[in-house]
Amino acid sequence: MKAATGTLMTSAEKPSAATALPQVIVADRQLIVCQGIGSLVTQIPEVELGHYATDKASLRKHLAHATGKTILILGVRLADGDLTQVLSFVRKDYPDVMVVVVAEETEFAFIRTAIKAGANSVCMMGQILTSLPRILGKLIEGHSIVPTEVLRRLTSENADALSRREHEILALLGDGLTNFQISARLGLSENTVKYYLKAIYQKLDVNSRGAAIAKYVAGHY
Repeated sequence: MKAATGTLMTSAEKPSAATALPQVIVADRQLIVCQGIGSLVTQIPEVELGHYATDKASLRKHLAHATGKTILILGVRLADGDLTQVLSFVRKDYPDVMVVVVAEETEFAFIRTAIKAGANSVCMMGQILTSLPRILGKLIEGHSIVPTEVLRRLTSENADALSRREHEILALLGDGLTNFQISARLGLSENTVKYYLKAIYQKLDVNSRGAAIAKYVAGHY
């Protein structure tokens, strides 16, 4: 029996551990995103929808109370932490949880981060309707999977090289533009610019705008 709203079932309603379906927890900073993914999960008969989490505290709580096989579908950011922080504690404290990271096209740099940090699978939001059921099926069988379209993109470009968009943003940083000004110039949201900057910092191994600009100007990338 699926928990359609992601609420916890009573002990009387729960199937035994031997027969329970794998539970899926969905975590993203936006509840509406969790609900959208959750509605898709409820259509997959091999799994059961568990809880939604929008911050680290609620995610820890739901993971701590999960029993049996658990799959976490994780967006690139919670309300109080990003993908790197969340994957770090999940892998440390809940090593048996299988993690699927979901990202938008503009967040592809986080897909690389997810794989390096130990995610079991990744899924682009644009392909979620067709990819997620297949991914969950493989995870249930105990297999990690990177969808072909994602793998093709990962192998067709140098994971350590800056993308064209990242070059554009670094050039504008060097011109002294703010995040807001960069977003206006490139037609991106300010949050998307922040995502790009975080990816740039990771690639250049720096933690500030000034250091990123210095490395870029010196050609050390």
